[in-house]
Amino acid sequence: MDAVRFAVIGAGWRARFFIRAAQKLPERFALTGVLCRSQARAEEVARECGVRAVWTMEQLLEDRPSFVVSCVRKADMTKTVAGLLRAGVPALSETPLATELPALLNLYEVYRQTGTPLGLAEQYPLFPSHSARAALVRRGVVGDAVSCALSTAHDYHAVALLRAYLGEARGPVRIAARKMETPVAITGSRAGYQCDGGMGKETRVFASFAYADGRLGLYDFSGVQYHSAIRSRHVRVLGTRGELFDDDVAFVGADGRPMQERLLARRDLLTGTIASIDACGARVYENPFRADVAMDEDEIAVAATLAGMAKTACSGAPLYPVRWAFEDAYLAILLAEAAETGEERVSRPMPWDEA
Repeated sequence: MDAVRFAVIGAGWRARFFIRAAQKLPERFALTGVLCRSQARAEEVARECGVRAVWTMEQLLEDRPSFVVSCVRKADMTKTVAGLLRAGVPALSETPLATELPALLNLYEVYRQTGTPLGLAEQYPLFPSHSARAALVRRGVVGDAVSCALSTAHDYHAVALLRAYLGEARGPVRIAARKMETPVAITGSRAGYQCDGGMGKETRVFASFAYADGRLGLYDFSGVQYHSAIRSRHVRVLGTRGELFDDDVAFVGADGRPMQERLLARRDLLTGTIASIDACGARVYENPFRADVAMDEDEIAVAATLAGMAKTACSGAPLYPVRWAFEDAYLAILLAEAAETGEERVSRPMPWDEA
């Protein structure tokens, strides 16, 4: 199998995940270039990362990548992705596709008119832990899932996870939300943990997603959770015959007796990378890449989005359906509006529902 050839627009924190995927798994992925905002920045990135870095789109496309990953800031995402689609270049968009509804609708129209393959780099459902838990739910271990409470990721990522655990929403979704700001001790950031006793502010959003069929999604998250030693992250799925809470599952067995199981991850002893996850006597997750390469869950999931986009670019069959990508962004927009105004928002039919 030839390595997947791809290019990246942007060289920030998120773009580095895609760069690392190519560096850690060269037999699977080949990075043809990284587009930077200037020649000076390109030279800097080339030295830092050991990659081919360029400063014009023409240079980026010279090596004819199979697709381009857009890792620009959110405000520029829609314009950048639309430009790629109009040029006939398959695009893998970092999340979200848009942060405002008019821009989202315009992008969908560009996608519909051009027919250029489009993918969304929504990695959270592809985390080994989430993938394993969702597999258990789909197998009916806890019966029919009736609600999911998430405190593990923000906005559009949470929307994607609710779908992974509860299934696709049919009909309108009613979203109610409240925002609360409180002081909190800052114990870490993207740069690592810090122990200087500094204080900051935590803006937490509590929300409910009431689906037309009676299922319920509960959202509770603050961005502090991503890099905090004093804020945990959790998943709880209630089913008609059991409950899944993080790595524990309790359910009614075939003989009518209550049972308890735990998800057990097998890791490479040297790298710590997850190789597989078992639960309830079955394998519910298998790492599609090499466990002898040090990769955390986010890196494994990003690599999976690249592999999925390679298939999309070749056949048009997306790993993550395009209608889901647009719906994620749409419901996240409604969530933000509900949290800001304190007023309920209700989703309505959108063009991508027919896709």
